[in-house]
Amino acid sequence: MAAAGLHLLSHLHSLAPHLKQEPSVALYQCLAAFTDPEDQWNTPEAFREAQILYRSYLDTFEDEPSKTQALVTRTLNEKVRPLFARTKNLAITPQGRKAIQPLPGELQNSESEAEAKPWKFRNLYIVTVFRWIVLHLDACMVQGDWPLLIPPLLALLDDETTAFKVKGCELLTHFLAITPPSVLQRTGLGQVFHEVLMPCLSYLPILTPEGESLFLLRVVYPALIILTRVRFSEHADRRQKMHTLDKILRLGVIKGYAHAGENVKIAELLVQKMEDLVKEMGIMSVKHMKDLVPLLSGILSAPFAIAYSPLLLAANQALQAIILNDWPRIENYFPEILKGLTICWCRLEAETQSGSTTPLHRAIRTTLKLLQAAINDDSYTARAYGLLKDSDPRLQNLLLP
Repeated sequence: MAAAGLHLLSHLHSLAPHLKQEPSVALYQCLAAFTDPEDQWNTPEAFREAQILYRSYLDTFEDEPSKTQALVTRTLNEKVRPLFARTKNLAITPQGRKAIQPLPGELQNSESEAEAKPWKFRNLYIVTVFRWIVLHLDACMVQGDWPLLIPPLLALLDDETTAFKVKGCELLTHFLAITPPSVLQRTGLGQVFHEVLMPCLSYLPILTPEGESLFLLRVVYPALIILTRVRFSEHADRRQKMHTLDKILRLGVIKGYAHAGENVKIAELLVQKMEDLVKEMGIMSVKHMKDLVPLLSGILSAPFAIAYSPLLLAANQALQAIILNDWPRIENYFPEILKGLTICWCRLEAETQSGSTTPLHRAIRTTLKLLQAAINDDSYTARAYGLLKDSDPRLQNLLLP
Protein backbone atom coordinates (compact mmCIF):
# COMPACT_ATOMS: atom_id res chain seq x y z
CA MET A 1 0.00 0.00 0.00
CA ALA A 2 2.79 2.43 0.90
CA ALA A 3 4.57 1.88 -2.41
CA ALA A 4 1.31 2.37 -4.31
CA GLY A 5 0.61 5.64 -2.49
CA LEU A 6 4.10 6.96 -3.16
CA HIS A 7 3.83 5.92 -6.80
CA LEU A 8 0.55 7.84 -7.10
CA LEU A 9 2.16 10.97 -5.58
CA SER A 10 5.03 10.66 -8.04
CA HIS A 11 2.57 10.34 -10.92
CA LEU A 12 0.61 13.43 -9.80
CA HIS A 13 3.82 15.42 -9.55
CA SER A 14 4.92 14.32 -13.04
CA LEU A 15 1.63 15.58 -14.54
CA ALA A 16 2.51 19.18 -13.73
CA PRO A 17 6.26 19.44 -13.19
CA HIS A 18 6.24 23.08 -14.31
CA LEU A 19 4.09 24.12 -11.36
CA LYS A 20 6.40 25.12 -8.54
CA GLN A 21 4.12 23.95 -5.82
CA GLU A 22 5.96 23.90 -2.54
CA PRO A 23 5.68 20.50 -0.77
CA SER A 24 3.70 20.63 2.43
CA VAL A 25 4.98 19.51 5.82
CA ALA A 26 2.70 16.47 5.63
CA LEU A 27 4.13 15.48 2.25
CA TYR A 28 7.71 16.03 3.40
CA GLN A 29 7.05 13.89 6.48
CA CYS A 30 5.44 11.18 4.34
CA LEU A 31 8.44 10.98 2.01
CA ALA A 32 10.99 11.11 4.83
CA ALA A 33 9.28 8.24 6.64
CA PHE A 34 10.31 5.87 3.83
CA THR A 35 13.96 6.90 3.51
CA ASP A 36 15.49 4.24 5.76
CA PRO A 37 15.54 0.86 3.98
CA GLU A 38 16.06 -0.94 7.30
CA ASP A 39 12.68 0.09 8.75
CA GLN A 40 10.21 -2.75 9.17
CA TRP A 41 7.40 -0.90 7.40
CA ASN A 42 9.56 -0.02 4.40
CA THR A 43 10.00 -1.96 1.18
CA PRO A 44 12.59 -1.61 -1.60
CA GLU A 45 9.91 -0.26 -3.94
CA ALA A 46 8.62 2.31 -1.42
CA PHE A 47 12.17 3.39 -0.62
CA ARG A 48 12.93 3.90 -4.30
CA GLU A 49 9.74 5.87 -4.96
CA ALA A 50 10.35 8.14 -1.95
CA GLN A 51 13.91 8.87 -3.09
CA ILE A 52 12.82 9.71 -6.64
CA LEU A 53 9.98 11.97 -5.55
CA TYR A 54 12.08 13.79 -2.97
CA ARG A 55 14.86 14.47 -5.51
CA SER A 56 12.23 15.73 -7.93
CA TYR A 57 11.01 18.30 -5.41
CA LEU A 58 14.59 19.30 -4.61
CA ASP A 59 15.30 19.90 -8.28
CA THR A 60 12.23 22.11 -8.47
CA PHE A 61 13.47 24.36 -5.64
CA GLU A 62 17.23 24.06 -6.07
CA ASP A 63 17.45 27.80 -6.81
CA GLU A 64 15.47 28.66 -3.65
CA PRO A 65 17.31 27.01 -0.71
CA SER A 66 15.48 29.24 1.77
CA LYS A 67 12.24 27.39 1.00
CA THR A 68 13.87 24.04 1.76
CA GLN A 69 15.23 25.39 5.04
CA ALA A 70 11.83 26.81 5.99
CA LEU A 71 10.20 23.44 5.26
CA VAL A 72 12.72 21.62 7.47
CA THR A 73 12.12 24.11 10.30
CA ARG A 74 8.36 23.72 10.03
CA THR A 75 8.64 19.91 10.02
CA LEU A 76 10.81 19.97 13.13
CA ASN A 77 8.46 22.41 14.87
CA GLU A 78 5.12 20.90 13.86
CA LYS A 79 5.87 17.17 13.63
CA VAL A 80 9.08 16.21 15.45
CA ARG A 81 9.04 18.51 18.46
CA PRO A 82 5.54 17.56 19.79
CA LEU A 83 6.38 13.85 19.82
CA PHE A 84 9.66 14.36 21.71
CA ALA A 85 8.37 17.10 24.03
CA ARG A 86 7.44 14.75 26.91
CA THR A 87 10.87 13.08 26.89
CA LYS A 88 12.53 15.51 29.29
CA ASN A 89 16.27 15.91 29.64
CA LEU A 90 17.20 17.99 32.66
CA ALA A 91 20.78 18.47 31.46
CA ILE A 92 19.66 21.01 28.84
CA THR A 93 17.54 24.15 28.73
CA PRO A 94 14.61 24.65 26.32
CA GLN A 95 17.00 26.65 24.11
CA GLY A 96 19.29 23.62 23.65
CA ARG A 97 22.03 24.80 26.01
CA LYS A 98 23.69 23.08 28.93
CA ALA A 99 21.78 23.60 32.17
CA ILE A 100 24.09 25.26 34.71
CA GLN A 101 22.32 23.77 37.73
CA PRO A 102 20.06 20.92 36.60
CA LEU A 103 16.95 20.58 38.77
CA PRO A 104 16.03 17.18 40.23
CA GLY A 105 13.54 15.29 38.12
CA GLU A 106 9.89 15.12 39.08
CA LEU A 107 8.37 11.78 39.94
CA GLN A 108 6.00 10.67 37.21
CA ASN A 109 4.97 7.22 38.33
CA SER A 110 1.56 7.52 36.72
CA GLU A 111 3.01 8.10 33.25
CA SER A 112 4.01 5.01 31.33
CA GLU A 113 6.98 4.91 28.98
CA ALA A 114 4.61 4.68 26.01
CA GLU A 115 3.00 7.97 27.07
CA ALA A 116 6.33 9.68 27.73
CA LYS A 117 7.90 8.42 24.49
CA PRO A 118 5.32 8.34 21.71
CA TRP A 119 8.19 8.51 19.19
CA LYS A 120 9.33 5.09 20.42
CA PHE A 121 5.99 3.27 20.33
CA ARG A 122 2.98 4.73 18.51
CA ASN A 123 4.83 7.11 16.18
CA LEU A 124 8.03 5.24 15.44
CA TYR A 125 8.17 6.69 11.93
CA ILE A 126 9.14 10.10 13.36
CA VAL A 127 12.63 8.78 14.21
CA THR A 128 13.18 8.09 10.50
CA VAL A 129 11.85 11.56 9.65
CA PHE A 130 14.28 13.11 12.13
CA ARG A 131 17.11 10.99 10.74
CA TRP A 132 16.39 12.21 7.22
CA ILE A 133 16.40 15.82 8.40
CA VAL A 134 19.72 15.49 10.23
CA LEU A 135 21.39 13.78 7.26
CA HIS A 136 20.44 16.74 5.04
CA LEU A 137 21.42 19.59 7.34
CA ASP A 138 24.09 22.16 6.65
CA ALA A 139 25.98 24.41 9.09
CA CYS A 140 23.51 27.28 8.62
CA MET A 141 20.49 25.07 9.33
CA VAL A 142 22.19 23.57 12.40
CA GLN A 143 22.57 27.00 13.97
CA GLY A 144 19.09 28.16 12.98
CA ASP A 145 17.25 25.06 14.23
CA TRP A 146 19.50 24.23 17.20
CA PRO A 147 16.73 24.24 19.89
CA LEU A 148 14.62 21.92 17.72
CA LEU A 149 17.43 19.44 16.98
CA ILE A 150 19.07 18.88 20.37
CA PRO A 151 16.15 17.41 22.43
CA PRO A 152 15.36 14.58 19.94
CA LEU A 153 19.05 13.84 19.51
CA LEU A 154 19.60 13.50 23.26
CA ALA A 155 16.38 11.50 23.65
CA LEU A 156 17.73 8.87 21.26
CA LEU A 157 21.15 8.81 22.94
CA ASP A 158 19.62 8.55 26.41
CA ASP A 159 17.19 5.77 25.60
CA GLU A 160 17.88 2.42 27.24
CA THR A 161 17.17 0.45 24.05
CA THR A 162 20.39 -0.28 22.16
CA ALA A 163 18.84 0.20 18.71
CA PHE A 164 17.87 3.80 19.54
CA LYS A 165 21.27 4.50 21.07
CA VAL A 166 22.84 3.31 17.82
CA LYS A 167 20.65 5.66 15.78
CA GLY A 168 21.53 8.48 18.15
CA CYS A 169 25.28 7.83 17.81
CA GLU A 170 25.07 7.68 14.02
CA LEU A 171 23.12 10.93 13.84
CA LEU A 172 25.38 12.65 16.36
CA THR A 173 28.47 11.74 14.30
CA HIS A 174 26.95 13.34 11.21
CA PHE A 175 25.57 16.28 13.22
CA LEU A 176 28.96 17.10 14.75
CA ALA A 177 30.69 16.91 11.36
CA ILE A 178 28.70 19.96 10.21
CA THR A 179 28.48 21.78 13.56
CA PRO A 180 30.77 24.80 13.93
CA PRO A 181 33.03 24.30 16.99
CA SER A 182 32.06 27.75 18.27
CA VAL A 183 28.40 26.71 18.52
CA LEU A 184 29.22 23.61 20.55
CA GLN A 185 31.46 25.65 22.84
CA ARG A 186 28.93 28.46 23.24
CA THR A 187 26.08 26.13 24.19
CA GLY A 188 28.21 23.97 26.51
CA LEU A 189 26.74 20.76 25.09
CA GLY A 190 30.09 19.10 24.39
CA GLN A 191 30.33 17.89 27.97
CA VAL A 192 26.67 16.79 27.93
CA PHE A 193 27.22 14.64 24.82
CA HIS A 194 30.43 13.21 26.32
CA GLU A 195 28.66 12.18 29.53
CA VAL A 196 25.88 10.48 27.54
CA LEU A 197 28.27 8.56 25.27
CA MET A 198 30.90 7.33 27.74
CA PRO A 199 28.64 4.78 29.53
CA CYS A 200 28.02 3.11 26.14
CA LEU A 201 31.63 1.86 26.20
CA SER A 202 30.66 -0.55 28.99
CA TYR A 203 27.95 -2.28 26.94
CA LEU A 204 29.92 -5.52 26.76
CA PRO A 205 29.19 -9.25 27.05
CA ILE A 206 27.99 -10.97 29.14
CA LEU A 207 25.68 -8.26 30.46
CA THR A 208 24.98 -7.09 26.90
CA PRO A 209 24.36 -9.62 24.10
CA GLU A 210 27.26 -9.85 21.68
CA GLY A 211 25.26 -8.62 18.69
CA GLU A 212 23.96 -5.53 20.51
CA SER A 213 27.41 -4.78 21.90
CA LEU A 214 29.05 -4.91 18.47
CA PHE A 215 26.23 -2.84 17.00
CA LEU A 216 26.70 -0.07 19.58
CA LEU A 217 30.49 -0.05 19.94
CA ARG A 218 30.95 0.32 16.17
CA VAL A 219 29.19 3.71 16.26
CA VAL A 220 29.99 5.09 19.70
CA TYR A 221 33.77 5.27 19.21
CA PRO A 222 33.52 7.37 15.99
CA ALA A 223 31.01 9.63 17.75
CA LEU A 224 33.36 10.15 20.73
CA ILE A 225 36.36 10.80 18.49
CA ILE A 226 34.63 13.43 16.36
CA LEU A 227 33.07 14.98 19.47
CA THR A 228 36.53 15.36 21.01
CA ARG A 229 37.86 16.79 17.76
CA VAL A 230 35.09 19.42 17.56
CA ARG A 231 35.14 20.30 21.28
CA PHE A 232 38.88 20.92 21.34
CA SER A 233 39.52 22.23 17.86
CA GLU A 234 41.84 25.05 18.94
CA HIS A 235 45.54 24.45 19.52
CA ALA A 236 45.18 25.83 23.06
CA ASP A 237 42.79 22.96 23.86
CA ARG A 238 45.29 20.24 22.87
CA ARG A 239 45.96 19.17 26.45
CA GLN A 240 42.23 18.72 27.16
CA LYS A 241 41.81 16.86 23.90
CA MET A 242 44.59 14.40 24.78
CA HIS A 243 43.20 13.96 28.29
CA THR A 244 39.79 13.06 26.85
CA LEU A 245 41.25 10.63 24.31
CA ASP A 246 43.36 9.07 27.09
CA LYS A 247 40.18 8.44 29.03
CA ILE A 248 38.40 6.88 26.03
CA LEU A 249 41.35 4.59 25.32
CA ARG A 250 41.82 3.58 28.95
CA LEU A 251 38.18 3.11 29.98
CA GLY A 252 36.94 1.92 26.61
CA VAL A 253 39.55 -0.19 24.83
CA ILE A 254 41.93 -1.34 27.59
CA LYS A 255 39.30 -1.91 30.26
CA GLY A 256 36.86 -3.33 27.72
CA TYR A 257 39.41 -5.86 26.50
CA ALA A 258 40.11 -6.93 30.08
CA HIS A 259 36.38 -7.67 30.58
CA ALA A 260 35.45 -9.14 27.19
CA GLY A 261 38.71 -9.98 25.43
CA GLU A 262 37.85 -13.68 25.30
CA ASN A 263 35.08 -12.83 22.83
CA VAL A 264 37.02 -12.69 19.57
CA LYS A 265 34.60 -10.41 17.69
CA ILE A 266 34.52 -7.92 20.54
CA ALA A 267 38.32 -8.16 20.81
CA GLU A 268 38.67 -7.50 17.07
CA LEU A 269 36.46 -4.43 17.27
CA LEU A 270 38.29 -3.04 20.30
CA VAL A 271 41.67 -3.51 18.61
CA GLN A 272 40.36 -1.69 15.53
CA LYS A 273 39.23 1.22 17.71
CA MET A 274 42.61 1.15 19.44
CA GLU A 275 44.19 1.79 16.05
CA ASP A 276 41.83 4.73 15.41
CA LEU A 277 42.60 6.28 18.80
CA VAL A 278 46.37 5.90 18.40
CA LYS A 279 46.19 7.63 15.02
CA GLU A 280 44.09 10.43 16.53
CA MET A 281 46.49 10.93 19.46
CA GLY A 282 49.70 10.69 17.47
CA ILE A 283 52.89 10.74 19.52
CA MET A 284 50.87 11.48 22.66
CA SER A 285 49.73 7.84 22.66
CA VAL A 286 53.26 6.86 23.76
CA LYS A 287 52.19 6.78 27.40
CA HIS A 288 49.93 3.81 26.64
CA MET A 289 52.57 1.66 24.94
CA LYS A 290 53.26 -0.20 28.19
CA ASP A 291 49.67 -1.50 28.07
CA LEU A 292 49.00 -1.72 24.34
CA VAL A 293 52.12 -3.50 23.10
CA PRO A 294 51.90 -6.48 25.55
CA LEU A 295 48.18 -6.73 24.81
CA LEU A 296 48.77 -6.92 21.04
CA SER A 297 51.76 -9.23 21.41
CA GLY A 298 49.63 -11.52 23.56
CA ILE A 299 46.95 -11.65 20.87
CA LEU A 300 49.51 -12.60 18.20
CA SER A 301 51.14 -15.29 20.34
CA ALA A 302 47.95 -16.83 21.76
CA PRO A 303 47.87 -20.64 21.24
CA PHE A 304 44.66 -20.79 19.17
CA ALA A 305 44.80 -17.31 17.63
CA ILE A 306 45.10 -18.69 14.07
CA ALA A 307 41.53 -19.95 14.32
CA TYR A 308 40.28 -16.36 13.92
CA SER A 309 42.62 -14.50 11.57
CA PRO A 310 40.63 -11.19 11.45
CA LEU A 311 41.73 -10.51 15.03
CA LEU A 312 45.37 -11.12 14.08
CA LEU A 313 45.06 -8.79 11.09
CA ALA A 314 43.55 -6.10 13.35
CA ALA A 315 46.40 -6.59 15.85
CA ASN A 316 48.97 -6.14 13.07
CA GLN A 317 47.30 -2.96 11.86
CA ALA A 318 47.20 -1.59 15.41
CA LEU A 319 50.91 -2.39 15.85
CA GLN A 320 51.68 -0.63 12.59
CA ALA A 321 49.84 2.48 13.87
CA ILE A 322 51.83 2.37 17.12
CA ILE A 323 55.14 2.00 15.28
CA LEU A 324 54.36 4.88 12.92
CA ASN A 325 53.18 7.25 15.65
CA ASP A 326 55.41 6.26 18.60
CA TRP A 327 58.62 5.31 16.75
CA PRO A 328 60.95 7.33 19.05
CA ARG A 329 60.21 4.87 21.89
CA ILE A 330 59.67 1.71 19.86
CA GLU A 331 63.16 0.31 20.49
CA ASN A 332 62.21 -0.38 24.11
CA TYR A 333 59.44 -2.69 22.90
CA PHE A 334 61.34 -4.38 20.06
CA PRO A 335 61.69 -7.79 21.84
CA GLU A 336 58.00 -7.88 22.83
CA ILE A 337 56.76 -7.04 19.33
CA LEU A 338 59.23 -9.42 17.67
CA LYS A 339 58.09 -12.23 19.98
CA GLY A 340 54.45 -11.81 18.99
CA LEU A 341 55.20 -11.59 15.27
CA THR A 342 57.51 -14.61 15.14
CA ILE A 343 55.27 -16.90 17.19
CA CYS A 344 52.30 -15.92 15.03
CA TRP A 345 54.35 -16.59 11.88
CA CYS A 346 55.45 -20.05 13.04
CA ARG A 347 51.88 -21.10 13.86
CA LEU A 348 50.66 -19.69 10.58
CA GLU A 349 53.30 -21.67 8.68
CA ALA A 350 52.20 -24.84 10.47
CA GLU A 351 48.57 -24.27 9.43
CA THR A 352 49.09 -23.29 5.77
CA GLN A 353 50.50 -25.11 2.79
CA SER A 354 54.17 -24.68 2.06
CA GLY A 355 54.87 -21.66 -0.13
CA SER A 356 51.35 -20.19 0.11
CA THR A 357 50.87 -16.53 1.05
CA THR A 358 47.86 -15.23 2.94
CA PRO A 359 46.84 -11.67 3.90
CA LEU A 360 48.16 -12.43 7.38
CA HIS A 361 51.57 -13.36 5.95
CA ARG A 362 51.69 -10.00 4.20
CA ALA A 363 50.52 -8.12 7.30
CA ILE A 364 53.22 -9.68 9.50
CA ARG A 365 55.91 -8.85 6.92
CA THR A 366 54.70 -5.23 6.71
CA THR A 367 54.71 -4.85 10.50
CA LEU A 368 58.22 -6.29 10.70
CA LYS A 369 59.51 -3.96 7.97
CA LEU A 370 58.09 -0.94 9.78
CA LEU A 371 59.61 -2.15 13.06
CA GLN A 372 63.02 -2.61 11.47
CA ALA A 373 62.87 0.85 9.86
CA ALA A 374 61.89 2.43 13.20
CA ILE A 375 64.79 0.76 15.05
CA ASN A 376 67.28 1.92 12.39
CA ASP A 377 70.07 -0.24 13.80
CA ASP A 378 70.94 -3.02 11.36
CA SER A 379 73.52 -4.66 13.61
CA TYR A 380 71.06 -4.90 16.51
CA THR A 381 68.26 -6.41 14.40
CA ALA A 382 70.72 -8.70 12.56
CA ARG A 383 71.86 -10.30 15.84
CA ALA A 384 68.27 -10.84 16.97
CA TYR A 385 67.25 -12.23 13.60
CA GLY A 386 70.25 -14.59 13.50
CA LEU A 387 69.42 -16.11 16.88
CA LEU A 388 65.78 -16.63 15.91
CA LYS A 389 66.53 -18.18 12.51
CA ASP A 390 68.94 -20.60 14.12
CA SER A 391 66.28 -21.65 16.61
CA ASP A 392 63.46 -22.21 14.08
CA PRO A 393 63.96 -22.68 10.32
CA ARG A 394 60.39 -21.59 9.63
CA LEU A 395 61.52 -18.00 10.27
CA GLN A 396 63.98 -18.03 7.35
CA ASN A 397 61.43 -16.52 4.95
CA LEU A 398 60.32 -13.87 7.45
CA LEU A 399 63.55 -12.55 8.99
CA LEU A 400 65.29 -11.44 5.85
CA PRO A 401 68.47 -9.35 6.18
